Amino acid sequence: MKKYYVLFWLGFLGLQSVFAQQDAQYTQYMFNTLVINPAYAGSREAVSILGIYRNQWTGFDGSPTSIAASVHSPIGDKLGLGLFLEADKIGVHQRLSAYTSYAYKIAMGSGFLSLGLQAGVLQYSSDWSELPEVLDPDDPNFVADNSKLLPNFGLGVYYYTEQFFVGASVPHLLESGIDEISELAVQERHYWLTAGVAIPLNEKLKLQPSLLMRSVPSIAPVNVDVNVSLIINDIFRVGAGYRSSQAVLFMLEYQQDKLRVGYSYDLGMSTLADYHSGTHEIMVGLDLPNNLLQKVQSPRFF
Repeated sequence: MKKYYVLFWLGFLGLQSVFAQQDAQYTQYMFNTLVINPAYAGSREAVSILGIYRNQWTGFDGSPTSIAASVHSPIGDKLGLGLFLEADKIGVHQRLSAYTSYAYKIAMGSGFLSLGLQAGVLQYSSDWSELPEVLDPDDPNFVADNSKLLPNFGLGVYYYTEQFFVGASVPHLLESGIDEISELAVQERHYWLTAGVAIPLNEKLKLQPSLLMRSVPSIAPVNVDVNVSLIINDIFRVGAGYRSSQAVLFMLEYQQDKLRVGYSYDLGMSTLADYHSGTHEIMVGLDLPNNLLQKVQSPRFF
C-alpha cells in the first residue's frame, strides 16, 4: 500500500509541479547543454554524441528518472545542427521529447556568438493503471491510459571561447495545457542562464567555476546551481557544487582523446531527503571528426 500511496501523490503532483518546474534538470549540464540551449549545436567543432542517465531520489518509489541522448555537429564554418531525444518519468507520468536544433555562428573577439532555434514535440502520458487501489473508473481524472502530443519550439544565444562560455535560452516558448481536465497541469515557459570559465593555475591544474540559473516566473523562484571543478592534466575533473535549497553536488569526470565519461551524485537537502539516498547521474560522450581531414579539438572543458 505504501508504494501505491507514494505513486498516487507523485501522480497527483507530477504534471502540476515536477514536469512544470524541473525541465531538463541535470547536474552535468555543461556537457548536456543542447537539451536546454539550441545555440550549443556545433560548438564542440566535432560530431559530438552524448548519452546521460539520471536517477533522482534513489530508493523513493516512483521517483523521477531521465534519459537523454544528443548528437550535434558544425556544418561548414558558420552553421551547427543538432538532435536530442529525452525521456522523463515520475510516478505514473512520462514525458518524451524530440527536438532538432539549428545554430548560426558569428566570429566575435576570441570566440563565437551562436544564435540558435529548435523545434520539436513533447508527448505527455499517464498510466493510472499503476494505481489499482486508488483508480476510479468513473472519475475522468483517472483514465487508465491517456496521452497528449504538443508541438513546441525554443531559442537561445551562446557565446564561447576555448576557456569561457555564457548562454541564455528559452527552450519551450509555448505554454500549453497538458490535459483537458486539470488547469494546473501546464507546460510552463522556462528561462535558463549558464556561464563558466576555465582558469589556469599552473601547467597541470585548471580551476573551472560554473553557474546555472533557471526560472519559471509564474510558479517558481529562481533556482541556482553553483559549481567549482578542478581539472587535472586536462584529463580528470573533480568538482563540487550547491543547488539552492535542494542539494550538495559532487562530480567526477574522465576525458581522454575523443571519450568523456562522467558521474555525479546529489546529496539531498530538501524535506524529501529523509526518504531517499540521493541522486545518481552517469554521462558518456564521444567527439568524432566530421571529415577525414579534421582533427578533434581536444581538450574541451564544456
